[in-house]
Amino acid sequence: MFVTKSSLPRPVVKWAGGKRQLLGELAERCPGDFENYFEPFFGGGALYLHLWRTGAIQGKAFLNDANPELINLYRMIRDRTAELEDAMRNPAFVNTREAYLACRKRFNAIRGTEECVERAALFLYLNHHGYNGLWRVNQKGEYNIPFGRHTKPPRFWDEKTLHAFAAALKPAVLLEGDFSGLLPKIAKGDFVYFDPPYLPVSKTANFTSYTTGAFGIAEQEQLFEMFQEADRRGALVMLSNSVAPEILEMYDEYTIERVQVMRYINAKVSGRRGAEEIIVRNY
Repeated sequence: MFVTKSSLPRPVVKWAGGKRQLLGELAERCPGDFENYFEPFFGGGALYLHLWRTGAIQGKAFLNDANPELINLYRMIRDRTAELEDAMRNPAFVNTREAYLACRKRFNAIRGTEECVERAALFLYLNHHGYNGLWRVNQKGEYNIPFGRHTKPPRFWDEKTLHAFAAALKPAVLLEGDFSGLLPKIAKGDFVYFDPPYLPVSKTANFTSYTTGAFGIAEQEQLFEMFQEADRRGALVMLSNSVAPEILEMYDEYTIERVQVMRYINAKVSGRRGAEEIIVRNY
């Protein structure tokens, strides 16, 4: 299947902290011209896909995430598209609790193995059929989200979407690991977008269990140091985060703008409401 930039690729996963709701605010603040693109917390990739569609990605794109299963999915979409399509036709991928639990058990049994295509297919199925599309692991690194009980079977993949996403990832270097691993590659004229797990505004708002590690204030401070270093190197840097007082104080030397966004991924339906976030830039 031939895919052009008019195919409009969109994120293929539901992801806590995904930027589809904030995309308009982010897009209008992106620099008009830059060299290479860096996204150390790639997640669902909404901003990158927008930049690719509009032709803004002219150099290399370095896309990183701490979740190895997410990056494996993207690598399989880009590099082994036809094999992944065949795997997605698995008759076990149905909208029942029994099927979901069986697939979850199989996924946890092969996570981190060489069964890359099967892992990617299971990951995508579980992401759309699990409760609220959340990703959470226990201390053993096992995915443990319960079945989502969807009234209608989720439409969780199609050929056009996979091929469009694969085309968008062609200029990208896909990496997995700590966000700081990208720092040595950042240079003057590059554009860096940071979308870390947000620092909770309150003690009851904490949700950072994307991997077995946490992302607390120490990690936020490490990220701030990376922001500063990228700034010193002459890179164009943008970051989104919560309105937590610690974050506002941390970045007070840069341009901070408050924006409103609707959040749909929440454990409670009552929690899916508008929230205030910030966008920080050094330009």
